[in-house]
Amino acid sequence: MNFDPEKDFAIFDELLKKRPEITPNSLKSSLKEYYLPYVEKLLKLDEDLGKDKGTVVGVSAIQGAGKTTQGEILEVLLKHFNKTSVSLSIDDHYITHAELVELRNKDPRFIRRGVTHDIALAIKNIEDLVNFSGTPVLVSGYDKGAQKGDGDRFAFVNPVENLIIKTKVFAEEIVINKVPEKVHALKLISLTFGNQNIPIPENMGTDIPIHPQFLPQDLCNFLLRVENRVITVSKTGEDVYFLGGSDMSIPASSLPKSWHLVPQKPDFIFYDGWMVGAKKVEDESIFDSGLPALEKPEDREFAKFINKKLESYDPLWKLINFMNVLYVVDYNISLKWRDQAEDILRQKGGGMTHDQIIEFVHYFWRSVHPAIQVKNLAQDPETDQVVVINDDHSIKEVLKSDQVKIKYE
Repeated sequence: MNFDPEKDFAIFDELLKKRPEITPNSLKSSLKEYYLPYVEKLLKLDEDLGKDKGTVVGVSAIQGAGKTTQGEILEVLLKHFNKTSVSLSIDDHYITHAELVELRNKDPRFIRRGVTHDIALAIKNIEDLVNFSGTPVLVSGYDKGAQKGDGDRFAFVNPVENLIIKTKVFAEEIVINKVPEKVHALKLISLTFGNQNIPIPENMGTDIPIHPQFLPQDLCNFLLRVENRVITVSKTGEDVYFLGGSDMSIPASSLPKSWHLVPQKPDFIFYDGWMVGAKKVEDESIFDSGLPALEKPEDREFAKFINKKLESYDPLWKLINFMNVLYVVDYNISLKWRDQAEDILRQKGGGMTHDQIIEFVHYFWRSVHPAIQVKNLAQDPETDQVVVINDDHSIKEVLKSDQVKIKYE
């Protein structure tokens, strides 16, 4: 492979500035032991599959295992080999907040998002990227912090250079924090990228409420003054401009996470998440074996209910060409990782308490348990690579699924 760990290492300069916790020596070691062999496998697979389609790489990892950092390193490395990549998360494909509220009304056990994805939307997004035809592709985004932590998918597109967004302000009824309210909202009218009109997908999600919970107060005041006018939204540098009779600008980072535009064909589509690849377990007696988060009868019943629901995800997993599992043998360490992350927020006056973290993490374990579906995935013959992660997030070893079964049974 055309990469010299010493001469070409400068490609990681910007990443190392952004991620000071990664030392140059540790990265050089990881490149040799993990990233370069991994990329070599992906490049060969891409060549075998043909140049006309994108290659889908599934990345499954429990919370805190380091999939975001790994994704950033791989993006830089693939760019060195003149390969383009785009990263999607299964979190981007949660159902809308209104749909989540409707689901809760039918089944109050869905106190969090969990296994509540729009599978048809996920399949369409990935297939559109795999079969990229020249027209820029819109890919769903989900703002997990919206609706006071309930999250939402917004019918808007995060501005990028050369994208012209036209919107209008309308009054409509929207569910906010589980309650229907009559509010003003920002409705998407049209999208133009360069000289191309971009079709607006159906059921993008919720129109963004013009409310300080979702948008900066100054922007809310501006939008309410220009109701019923066509507003043109564009981006220059790090600022987003709203033009509608008068005009104003805000930092792009202050907008909610929405859909985003992929303007060129990706060679690789990375699809990551806490439950990517998880399959239904046939022998449900495992749920009665006293595992953490499954102590109560109602918890075990819910886990079995979700287990059956995993069958509906199989068509999505079939799109994956290469399955990579970041495997944390002592999965209880994720509670410590989450506590460390929340401690930073607690110092700023926010964040969850330790007990809230346990309740939060255990809910997701009842949906897809690290000792059940995740362990099975690491030992699944269809899994291409298993990366064993140490308690300090470093890489311990890279194994095949049959080796995991022998070493970590």
